[in-house]
Amino acid sequence: MKGNCIAIDVSKDKSHIQGFRSLDEPISKATEISHDRDGFGKILELAQKFGGKEEAKPEIVFEATGIYHRGLQSYLEQTGFGYYVVNPLQSAKCRKQDLRTRKTDKRDCVNLAKMYYTMELRKSTIEDEKYYTLRQLSRHYEDLLNHLRKAKVSFNATLDIVYPRYKEIFEDPYIGASMAVLRKYPHPDGLARKHPETVAKYLAKCTDHSEAWCLDKAERVVAYAKTCVSGCRESDVNTAIMLEELSQAERQLASTGSVIAEMIRIAGSIPNYKVIRTIPGIGENLAARILAEIGDIDRFPSSKQLVAYAGIDPIIYQSGQNDGLHLKISKKGNKRLRTILYLAVKCNLRVEKETNAIREFYNRKTRQASPLCAKAASIACANKLTRIIYGMCKTGTVFK
Repeated sequence: MKGNCIAIDVSKDKSHIQGFRSLDEPISKATEISHDRDGFGKILELAQKFGGKEEAKPEIVFEATGIYHRGLQSYLEQTGFGYYVVNPLQSAKCRKQDLRTRKTDKRDCVNLAKMYYTMELRKSTIEDEKYYTLRQLSRHYEDLLNHLRKAKVSFNATLDIVYPRYKEIFEDPYIGASMAVLRKYPHPDGLARKHPETVAKYLAKCTDHSEAWCLDKAERVVAYAKTCVSGCRESDVNTAIMLEELSQAERQLASTGSVIAEMIRIAGSIPNYKVIRTIPGIGENLAARILAEIGDIDRFPSSKQLVAYAGIDPIIYQSGQNDGLHLKISKKGNKRLRTILYLAVKCNLRVEKETNAIREFYNRKTRQASPLCAKAASIACANKLTRIIYGMCKTGTVFK
């Protein structure tokens, strides 16, 4: 039988707290507190009302809010309180069981207490520092990728004005030689006036390529510049804008590279990283990000829970003649992990090696009596890949 608890409805910069001896015996009314030491100190004051004995010490239950509960969680760990972090979807489902749903911050405390006393919640534990750091770096890496995409879009638009058809010379304008040329010669007119050997010496100085490669590339780029008709003058503002956007793209590339390198370094010290790397199509980058989003595999009692955590478990809705099978996936889980697993499946299918379990499963799904489309088959493979990863990490075996 569960004992005392304190329910906390977390909001931005403030929360409501209420103590309960049982579901029908609150010891206080819902009180608003601020997210500072004075406000969190009222949790200690409320806990003292239950008595000074260790068995009377209440447990804390609150709803996960993404970032707003982080300060509260840190305070509870420092003060030694046991706590339960409730999934928002689970909380909303419990709240909607009432005939007339009324949601207020004060009533949310009662709803959280109801979940604590009537449901089997999993008690939260302090996460290993490596998994926590990996997950935070993974989220930061995703944000940096979004900024990098925007920077590349802006740069490509300006590049097409200043240097039309530039990608005929450099298919990837973000390699070292390409960016060196653009920094030194921001307009094709200035580049056209240079001798190929001068450009080749500059490329050899700025890159690690051979002299022959630099000379060949210099001759091609100078010949291109002499026939290029730029969309702006050499003194046009677009030239300066292109240089600024090039610098931004370079900074974003450097930032994303350093973050993923740090993730790979940390992940390399975790045994499951090497296990995941043995799966065809999963390189250092994907393996580190998968491990960052899964975290400690031991917190999942079965592979079904890991599949549900990723949100790729199928919805089952049976009623009457409708069997409720073969419906869409729930998508009620970690969307980042779901995206990475889907990407891992696509990489696995592109690997030109001998067939493996993932590819055979994909072929079977696309060639069965009622074949699935490519995307649906890939999602089914992501489900299978998740189960494979779970089994491999639990047993420490490599992919065969």
